[in-house]
Amino acid sequence: MVASITIGIVSAARAGQLGKLLSPGPLARAHGALEGGANCQRCHEAGRRVAAARCLSCHKPIADRIARRTGVHRTAKECVSCHVEHAGVDAELRHMDTRTFDHAGETGFALDGQHAKPAANCAACHKTRSFVEARPVCSSCHTDVHKGALGTDCTRCHSTKIPFKESRSQFDHTGARFQLTGAHREVKCEKCHKTSAFRGMEFGTCSACHESPHGKKFPATCTSCHTTEKWGTRSVDHSKTNFPLVGAHAEVTCAKCHQSAAMTKPVRFNQCSACHVNVHRDSLKEDCRVCHTETGFQGAAFDHASRTAFALDGKHEGVACRKCHTGISAPEVPLGRKVVDYGGARRECVACHGDKDPHKGEFGRVCESCHKTTTFGAKDFKHPRAPDFFGGQHEHVACEKCHVPGKMPQPFRTGASGAVIAAIASPSTAPGAAVPAKAPLMECASCHADVHLGQVGLACERCHAIDGVKFAAGRFSHERSQFPLTGKHQSTECAKCHLTETRAFPSGTGTAMRLHPVDNRCQACHKDPHLGQVDAECQTCHDTATFAMSTYTHRGMEDFFVGFHGRYACKECHKSETGQFPAGRGTAVRLMVGRACSACHRQ
Repeated sequence: MVASITIGIVSAARAGQLGKLLSPGPLARAHGALEGGANCQRCHEAGRRVAAARCLSCHKPIADRIARRTGVHRTAKECVSCHVEHAGVDAELRHMDTRTFDHAGETGFALDGQHAKPAANCAACHKTRSFVEARPVCSSCHTDVHKGALGTDCTRCHSTKIPFKESRSQFDHTGARFQLTGAHREVKCEKCHKTSAFRGMEFGTCSACHESPHGKKFPATCTSCHTTEKWGTRSVDHSKTNFPLVGAHAEVTCAKCHQSAAMTKPVRFNQCSACHVNVHRDSLKEDCRVCHTETGFQGAAFDHASRTAFALDGKHEGVACRKCHTGISAPEVPLGRKVVDYGGARRECVACHGDKDPHKGEFGRVCESCHKTTTFGAKDFKHPRAPDFFGGQHEHVACEKCHVPGKMPQPFRTGASGAVIAAIASPSTAPGAAVPAKAPLMECASCHADVHLGQVGLACERCHAIDGVKFAAGRFSHERSQFPLTGKHQSTECAKCHLTETRAFPSGTGTAMRLHPVDNRCQACHKDPHLGQVDAECQTCHDTATFAMSTYTHRGMEDFFVGFHGRYACKECHKSETGQFPAGRGTAVRLMVGRACSACHRQ
């Protein structure tokens, strides 16, 4: 018996020594219990192969993840390809870079927000050596302060974006049975949740939290008058009372009218003066509603036309009341002492515009005969006499151009004799007397200078029209002259024949366009291209249609141009040459040629 035990001990000692001799190195601390040659076969198969099945027989959670194909073990490989043993007691079997590890993708639990801070320290959450045993639920790390009263899904109220203690301010109360609106949104949680109880709160009536200041005078339904926008806001349906609040009255605070705490105490409202001071005193004694409405107490919709027989139109429409009604207190005067006296205002224009009369009373005091309230200008004034005369170019002439008080237009000369006349003055006006501004003369010469310097008479309208551009001579017709215009003469500008000259004219020396006398001979405007070979009667061969000689009949040579000679052009015999002509030396078409055959035909 002793020998057997001794042999067993010696065999075991030898097996341990053999294991150490065959082992490539110490096992990691996690596998320290498997150290020794007697335990080799627990991991190694024959031929020193380490089968995955033997690893997973101990690491069952990993086997389960491989079967479910989740996590980093979802791709089945040989364990020894990643986990190398016999590297030493302190060797790391889990070769993993925590800085690049995709925690959200590999585990389905993202480390974001407040969780990002401990992400670098895995041991902060993984308390045991195995990473796969941690559960992705809040309660695995955090204590449930609600003791399960609100369920296990903490994310309904809490978020990793903010610290846990700040979750109250970010709680979305829309998911609760009691919605927070208006001023309720600003109330701290502990005001209602005093015992950290978040369920079972009473909220059916306002009195659960608020004490009624009205006692029992009003129903318990506070929402019939109050809203949550502001605790002091009142939305009383005043339409159910005898005095509905409309317009500006709807903005008045209750205390303005209900000055006592008892809201049920009757308030006078039959007249505006019950609340408002009559700032018009004795000038207006009717009730305020005659002029004012509740829409706005300042801008009164006063019908000035029907109430005063003085319609405010045109420029008068936007004039402030105090411009005409001067008995009005300054704007800074308090309402209680303000006086707005609308009585006694005169309706004549001079009552307001008297000191601004540019006519100094010359046209009387009835301004509306010329002026309208549209602009206060006289541009719309229509002259009752000779309306045609005040149209056209005269229409936009300023009044003061013709209405010049106390000034007599200058006399002018006219006619060939140069006699001085005063045709622009009325027969009853003595020379040198002032012409009244309200009755200006209508002769052209009273305003316009005679640009023709006496070459024509005073009847400017014979040639010029008021509606013509710049008083152009649109009425003048050359048919009335000694030289009617035909052909190309009709399109010729006047200045081509009527030259502007500086010399003595019938009304004096000056510069003007010569109208007459004008030489109407052709050579007065046209040069002689024939250099004196023919007489000055150009119209014998030419006409004004084109100034060109279209046809010509040789007088006395009819027999010569019969047959062969009749088909030749003029230039075949009459050639242009430079030489001596009757009017002098020059270049022209030779008109006089010999009749002998040798003049054209060479032998």
